[in-house]
Amino acid sequence: MIGSKTPEVEAFWQKARLALGLPESDYHACTFAEPQFTEKVDYISDLAAKGVKRGTCHLDLDFEVNRVRRRQVGDHWVVVDLANKPLCVVKVVRVDILPFEKIGEDFSSRENEGDGSFKYWYDGHLGYFQRQCASWGQDWRMDRTCVCEYFDKVYPA
Repeated sequence: MIGSKTPEVEAFWQKARLALGLPESDYHACTFAEPQFTEKVDYISDLAAKGVKRGTCHLDLDFEVNRVRRRQVGDHWVVVDLANKPLCVVKVVRVDILPFEKIGEDFSSRENEGDGSFKYWYDGHLGYFQRQCASWGQDWRMDRTCVCEYFDKVYPA
């Protein structure tokens, strides 16, 4: 996950916050993935901006390694692209903590990447998570804890 709260992102957040009638509050600003592990970062963010992607999954270890606060139900997130351009605001509506091997089709269909199949989701995330673990000097295991976030797009760009 990469991204930062630049003046452009902050202005976008304030516009969205006022339009949604939200009080002053903190928010997240980042992509869904990191370019060193996939070339599909902007493709994935664009799916969220279109309202097609309504979920995302990260290794729990990702939040620790990158020193990012884990999102919680009710949190808002400015989704950005690789250029840190704001694309939309999503609201986290559910968070499940599961071992990778226990994530099923109900969640993968919420992510809705590629052809929307569980196989596409599984193969893509398995490779991504294996590359992450290797770069962090960690062994990959099928029981690695994952954070499955369900969200709704609440504000378009």
